[in-house]
Amino acid sequence: MNNEKISPAEIAHPKLFRQAIVERNCTLWGNEIRVTSACNLLNLPEHLHPIYREQLKCAYRDALLRIAPRTPADLSHRPLASAQPATHKFLRIDQSALMSEDTLNELIHVANVLESYKQQLVISVENPLDALPGPTERRAMVRQLYALKDRSGIKIAYNNYTLDTKQADLLIELKLYDYIKMPFPDAALRLSLNTRSDLFDRLYDHMLELISATRISFIADKVEFSDSATLAKRLPFNHFQGSYYSPPESL
Repeated sequence: MNNEKISPAEIAHPKLFRQAIVERNCTLWGNEIRVTSACNLLNLPEHLHPIYREQLKCAYRDALLRIAPRTPADLSHRPLASAQPATHKFLRIDQSALMSEDTLNELIHVANVLESYKQQLVISVENPLDALPGPTERRAMVRQLYALKDRSGIKIAYNNYTLDTKQADLLIELKLYDYIKMPFPDAALRLSLNTRSDLFDRLYDHMLELISATRISFIADKVEFSDSATLAKRLPFNHFQGSYYSPPESL
């Protein structure tokens, strides 16, 4: 497709999906709302960037409205899994959206409201710091993340962690992150166990090192099958997410 031919009307509007996060005994612990779109800034001509950013801003505002506590009457029409109380409310958010002061203030407001209901807002940051153009942008993002933590009770999750994630990106010394979300490496771990390679042991030891150094909690993401869930529980994950436990719910 020739990007220059894209019109504002053709930009795909972001969609919202929610998915449960469970504890080791499969008790509901939290849920995560994510904003998805068929477009991204890299695929759009520059003159459409402001329109797309505004669409994302509106989508995150809608997500926060859905995260904010609701009365029992508001929940009566929703599926049972959604109506159960989840004490931890995750919002997966693109780090570029965090540079908006309006979005920052909305996050802080919702976090404070949730706290009054004994619930926790967790920001699941979509992009790693090393994806930013340079050190100036990385420092600005770290300051913004700390602004969230300093002005509210918001906790922060590192999203899409792998064994290849750079230690510097985790900012271990700063103890910035409270949770690490790892897409469960199902196929790679099965191959490791079948071939008796050391991948499983290396991952186990690496997770324990991070837990010991930072007191961080690991969340296994994208757990899709029963035997995958069994395998995931052999690793020191605290919580679990994926279609096996709850398919994504379109909002």
